[in-house]
Amino acid sequence: MKKLFSRLNTNDRQAIVLVGVNGFFWFAWAFGCYQAVYLQGVGFSASSMGVVNALSSVVGIASVSFWGMASDRMGSLRKVLITVLIGGSLMYALIPLVPVEFRGSPVLLMCYIPAVCFFRSSMSPYAENLLVRNCNELRLNFGVLRSLGSFLFTIGSLIIAAWLPSLGVRNTFWVTGLFMLIPIIMTFFAREPAARVPAKKGEKRSMNLGELFKNKAYMAFLGFGFIFYIAVACEGNFLPYYMASIGVDSKQYGIILALRATMEIPFLLFMIRLRRRFPLRVLILGSSLLMGIECIGLGLLANSLPTMMLFCMFFGLGNGLFIGSSLNYVYELAPSHLKASAQAFFTSMSSVAGILGNLAGGAVFDAIGAKTFYLTVSALFVLSAGVFLLSFKGKRENAEVPGQN
Repeated sequence: MKKLFSRLNTNDRQAIVLVGVNGFFWFAWAFGCYQAVYLQGVGFSASSMGVVNALSSVVGIASVSFWGMASDRMGSLRKVLITVLIGGSLMYALIPLVPVEFRGSPVLLMCYIPAVCFFRSSMSPYAENLLVRNCNELRLNFGVLRSLGSFLFTIGSLIIAAWLPSLGVRNTFWVTGLFMLIPIIMTFFAREPAARVPAKKGEKRSMNLGELFKNKAYMAFLGFGFIFYIAVACEGNFLPYYMASIGVDSKQYGIILALRATMEIPFLLFMIRLRRRFPLRVLILGSSLLMGIECIGLGLLANSLPTMMLFCMFFGLGNGLFIGSSLNYVYELAPSHLKASAQAFFTSMSSVAGILGNLAGGAVFDAIGAKTFYLTVSALFVLSAGVFLLSFKGKRENAEVPGQN
């Protein structure tokens, strides 16, 4: 195996390493998707869950911005990714040790879980950032490599769904940290994306973030992202409560996640062809509308696990389209020395939206019920698409489509 690996050229070796980083990151992440189910099991209402997630989003804003600027200043995305993977995995694994049986325990969880997010909120954005930047610079096929991440997430989700009855929700936290050791180790062998030479000791270097905020296309995308991620926060964070409302065991949540991840793969595999035929903006619009269709189905027609699975397929298709288009869209809009910061600020926008989505979403869910709630979320997805459409009406797509990513 070692001899075969040595015969591969640099790009082929890096493709394998990047699959190891991104693919096994999503495999491990699949085991850590039960925080909402855990909090539901220890007595958190939808409103309380919304408060926890909103506080986590506040910390997430600081997290991705801090680590993004740290990456650009150091000239090392790889070091930042290793740091947040280690910190986030370790702190997340300790969540079940926070006592839940005493008076005041919910307050402890409401403090500790957001603290975890100083690292955890940046894990996914920077794992994706490492992949998309290396794919663009090495002319690798981003869609294919990222689809392997979705495939391994599907495998992980199916494994934990079958294992959960004997494992228990509490133990998913440390199992996630255990599996996260694989991408941490693989990141040490990953290529550092092109960046400025890090500042010398004592040297002050201006980030000149004004370049980003003067970019009208980037600012329009931030506006779209604000509405879009309010809808995403509402759709995803209250799904276990929706399942309970229609008589589906929320421990089947992993099956829904596995199906949605599987449905991400087709659009990711064909992303090159799609980008040659459609501007990235059009693909982003399509993703929002597909997610809206899922919410319409949940609001009007779903009444069992099979019907939920049918409509959740639309969300998976939309998310695959969004992953393949949005990351590359931000990459193409940002100047070379601010690419990590551009992604960080877009992720921060999602956290700002998450605050509103979680605070208002939990209260609205409890007030109007699951079905009406998801119809409202579908309207938000459509609204985000409408706002984005108006922002580039009559404009041409400026960025050229790379031939290989």
